[in-house]
Amino acid sequence: MSSNNNPITRTLNSTLSAAGQTAGSLVDGLGKTIDQAGRNASTNVAKSTHNWGDTTREFSNEVRDKAGAGGGRSQTANNPLGLSGAKGSVGGRKQTAGNPLGLGKK
Repeated sequence: MSSNNNPITRTLNSTLSAAGQTAGSLVDGLGKTIDQAGRNASTNVAKSTHNWGDTTREFSNEVRDKAGAGGGRSQTANNPLGLSGAKGSVGGRKQTAGNPLGLGKK
């Protein structure tokens, strides 16, 4: 009698195969979870670092504005064109994200 025809061997092989498949799926799922967590962490670190840099550039722009320094200003999310005095107004006109030059009505 061949070992392949033995019902105990077939049952044991089937059980081991199912257990191996389940264990492999669990490990694969864990690997995918760890990978995604790493991707999310790196994205959050990059965003935080960008925000810190933007805040620092905005502060340097304010220092230049208050000191009356000439020259350009750093580009930031709130001042994409690097204009001096961008937090207030330009020529009495309010600046907004949609109208960074303050063009239009006073």
